[in-house]
Amino acid sequence: MRTFEPLEEGKVRIYDCGPTVWSFQHIGNLYRYIVADVIRRSFELLGYDVTQVMNITDVGAIMGDVDEGEDRMAVAARREQRDPLEIAARYTDVFMADRRKLNILEPHVMPKATEHIPEMLLLIEQLIAKGHAYPAADGVYFDISTFPGYGSRLNRELQEDRVAGARIEVNPHKRNPADFALWRGAKPDDLQRWDSPWGPGKPGWHIECSAMSMKYLGETFDIHSGGEDHLFPHHECEIAQSEAATGRPFVRHWVHVYFLRVDSGGMHKSIGNVHLLSDIESWGFEPLAFRMFVLGTSYRKGLDFTKDALAQAHRRLGRWRSIVVEAAQATGGASAEPDATDPFAREFRDAICDDVNTPRALAAAESALGLASAPTDGERRRSLGLLAQMDRVLGLGVPDWIAAALALDDEERLLLEERAAARAAGDYKRSDELRALLEARGIRVKDTKDGQRWERIPPRRPK
Repeated sequence: MRTFEPLEEGKVRIYDCGPTVWSFQHIGNLYRYIVADVIRRSFELLGYDVTQVMNITDVGAIMGDVDEGEDRMAVAARREQRDPLEIAARYTDVFMADRRKLNILEPHVMPKATEHIPEMLLLIEQLIAKGHAYPAADGVYFDISTFPGYGSRLNRELQEDRVAGARIEVNPHKRNPADFALWRGAKPDDLQRWDSPWGPGKPGWHIECSAMSMKYLGETFDIHSGGEDHLFPHHECEIAQSEAATGRPFVRHWVHVYFLRVDSGGMHKSIGNVHLLSDIESWGFEPLAFRMFVLGTSYRKGLDFTKDALAQAHRRLGRWRSIVVEAAQATGGASAEPDATDPFAREFRDAICDDVNTPRALAAAESALGLASAPTDGERRRSLGLLAQMDRVLGLGVPDWIAAALALDDEERLLLEERAAARAAGDYKRSDELRALLEARGIRVKDTKDGQRWERIPPRRPK
């Protein structure tokens, strides 16, 4: 680990490896994008001007990540009997809807691989001209012998082991067995193909990210993120082809998120534990409970998903919301702008500067939350201001809770006023009847020493 230093003062350029949109993204995939979102939000809170790019892979990602495998988009097209781009549009829409449910910010640029073929062809031509790539009968390959250290740049011991044990298909057209494809010659049944100087075909997976990241962020940029499965071959290939083409360092800082485990094991379709966000919703949990769950563990440790742990996060989220709503109603939604010297604000910033230490950041937010139950409006306003600022990183929806705490239509307002009057008059039977009416409208009423409070009822949690 080393101290972050931006390439350009005050600015941060980030590239996140996006999804291959051939199917639904499971919660392990979404976990990685929550981490990327928190990193972006942290830099923005610290005052940096952030540009975040996330690609959409709608061609080129090969099953098993070997050159001779089948393109995932072709697999999906055969599975669903639909055009690859129609499939890509469908699963991109679902993925982006899931992101929004998890309060993941939209990337500033979201390039699609199929819309950047010219940039990829130009990059391949540069590599051939510099002697780092060669045309073959079945495409174009990167010659790894021209790039010393290939396969060991990101983590030498780990990657040397992975390269040594990697499954490499025998291909007589390659100079070296581990040379990787930059361009794949078209096959008779290919549904996606483009013209190129080396004949019709389609790009290799790795060339896509190099071409798109450098187009929007420059030949060298600050942060490149992905999952631990991207370490090799994907990110090692990106480094090799990018630096061979430009002669410059490619990425200054790499972020790799460890896998999400399920009940201490891997996710496998064969045992039925590959869960989608829609599954979480069908169990009765709200999506942001999953975000709260993710924030409770450092991204460097990996995450062990269980329903019990998600239930705890669900309860924690509900407790936070209830406390914030009550404080917002007590103060009329007024909050105090946090002072930079506030010890809770300072602790929170120290936490996110500590390699985005979200468990520590949550602890700081819990301390600020404690002020929301203070007897004075001044402390409540301080709490609401701190929590709104912290939520710029946490992304749990605190400003939405505050706004919702004051949002009533005319009929709801009249019912609450009537109930308060009935209770004040000692008419508890009518008070209870009105409580039931309000609950039927999705409003839960709570009587406190400071008067009547209410909140919108969140999605029902599982039994």
